[in-house]
Amino acid sequence: MPTSSTHKITPKSLVLRGLYPATITPFKADLSVDYDALRRHLSETAQTPGVKGLAVNAGLAEILQLSDEEKKKILALARSVMMPGQILISGIEGRGPAAITDGLLAKAGGADALLVLPPFDVRPYRRLAQDPDSVYGFFKMLDEQVDLPMIIFQYPDPSGCAYSIPALVKAATLKNVVGLKAACGTVTRYVQLWEALHDKISVLAALDSPPLLGMILHGVHGALIGIGVINTPKWVELIAAAMDNDAATATQIHRDFCIPIMDGVFENQEPSSPTSEVACVKEALVQLGQIPNSLVRHPAVNVTDLHRAHVKHALIAAGLLT
Repeated sequence: MPTSSTHKITPKSLVLRGLYPATITPFKADLSVDYDALRRHLSETAQTPGVKGLAVNAGLAEILQLSDEEKKKILALARSVMMPGQILISGIEGRGPAAITDGLLAKAGGADALLVLPPFDVRPYRRLAQDPDSVYGFFKMLDEQVDLPMIIFQYPDPSGCAYSIPALVKAATLKNVVGLKAACGTVTRYVQLWEALHDKISVLAALDSPPLLGMILHGVHGALIGIGVINTPKWVELIAAAMDNDAATATQIHRDFCIPIMDGVFENQEPSSPTSEVACVKEALVQLGQIPNSLVRHPAVNVTDLHRAHVKHALIAAGLLT
């Protein structure tokens, strides 16, 4: 159903365009952060031509398993290797004061923008994601008390904590709500989000499964996506082609490169085991010689030999290994 709104849109504090890879956090054998490997990972990703910024301390970076001190060090390290003009995005999570604390930590650490994980991802609050006043109130609190550009993380509807379109439209009236990470799961839902929001905030595609192509060909301002750390130049090409309305190029890249990676690493976001998608992304980077191991912190589950073989097959099919 079409969504209309009389909400006044405030000029935005930041406009986002292009690819923003969501980076990982490599660990040593004792599960402490491997800052040397992290520096290489962040540097290689940031130095890819066409990358507009980096997202750190987010879901792929295992935000729930990172201490505040680790988050600060990761922000400082990312800032030190980024290219001029790139945007540093930091994930934050929590409800009420916890979200404010995390946001202020990111701001003090040099973040240019926040990727705000859903604050209503807890059973008693999930229905509030549908309520425009509740959603607006949360982001208004961050807008006033942290005062940093924010990207709303839109989960798929089956998660139970996806925002309603009226809630997103109302939140978009805030100066510092500048973008939407549209990890919405289906092309239909993405089209609805795009039509309601593309003239209000930046809509960034975010899906590690085949419907991504239909999304970006309908319309896209860019992408904030974890799978984009695997052979980042190809993801830059994909998003650039879509933004240029070059459907033929985007379709070819998606078919020949993206489809094998989506299946081999993310199982098209239909996982058949408890193994962590983060561990599988790390395993791909291990096999490409970019980090030393694929370890994740508990309670996330490490890859098995079967997953290693599946990832290898995907990298070969995508032309990254022989």
